[in-house]
Amino acid sequence: MFYINKNPILAGELEVLNELKAQLASNGIERFAEFKPGPRNIQFNCPIHAEGQERKPSCGISTVNKEEVPAGTVHCFTCGYTASLEQMVSHCFGKDDEGAFGKEWLIKNFLTISIENRKDIILDLQRGNNKSINNYIAEEELDSYRYYHPYMYKRRLTNEVIEQFDVGYDNHFELKDKFGKVKSVLRCLTFPIRDINGNTLFIARRSVDIKFFHYPEGVDKPIYGLYELPKNSNEIIVCESILNALTCYTYGKPAVALLGLGTEYQYDQLRKLRCRKLITALDPDAAGQKATARLKKALNGSKLVTSYDIPERKDINDLEKEEFENLQELF
Repeated sequence: MFYINKNPILAGELEVLNELKAQLASNGIERFAEFKPGPRNIQFNCPIHAEGQERKPSCGISTVNKEEVPAGTVHCFTCGYTASLEQMVSHCFGKDDEGAFGKEWLIKNFLTISIENRKDIILDLQRGNNKSINNYIAEEELDSYRYYHPYMYKRRLTNEVIEQFDVGYDNHFELKDKFGKVKSVLRCLTFPIRDINGNTLFIARRSVDIKFFHYPEGVDKPIYGLYELPKNSNEIIVCESILNALTCYTYGKPAVALLGLGTEYQYDQLRKLRCRKLITALDPDAAGQKATARLKKALNGSKLVTSYDIPERKDINDLEKEEFENLQELF
């Protein structure tokens, strides 16, 4: 098992190396003609000398973790090159950064239990071990989800957005029926749903394997993202889903999500925002169009409400940055 700063990468060694080889090839960089697994290491063609094209493997990476030689240590017996896995990845991609790029590459491509890059989310709240007396989600539970997962990056999230909204990963979410019987176990991203003061009301989940969203039964859905809104925002985008709202942040625009098509409770929260203008960015289907009209009617007289003209069969999360920036605004 490979490690990043003593945190294990939850993927097979050959899986990591084959993915590295494939991504290098897609960038026009031919390395690692073959891999030869052994009991303590994997041998391959050295990526350093002979311009990475040596004929026979002379380089190896350790797969057994030892104090003197940690798993993931690379050593070439011909040229003497010695480095960590992340340093080798950086070098292969032409980066001279002490392994910073390689570490980021490993986090983005493979699930790790590393939480060292996650900023501590410190809220001035009094909470118990499970829930506080106000039934807010405890910090201890949120901390148990503060892992990175490759699916976060596939959905256009950045590390800054992940940290700002405390997006996490639950490897074992038990979906139960009304009788409490476990129907299935899912791997999900977790999204703390907070009130305006930062208290976590409940956790929303999105499966990383299938299109499945989960909210606890019986909850009143607030506007998602109120707590995280930048102060003095004069223009805010209103989306249906959490991922759409977070994509807006990725592209530099503050946004909130209705967690659906909107309710009177949420309209009241939108009225109370100090911003002057809202831009609706609901899905361009029949339901989204009706919800947009209903929202505009509900906020008439309290906000200037416009809409983005989103291409059919797409939502905000489907758009590249240039497409997002070129969206037409309808008044």
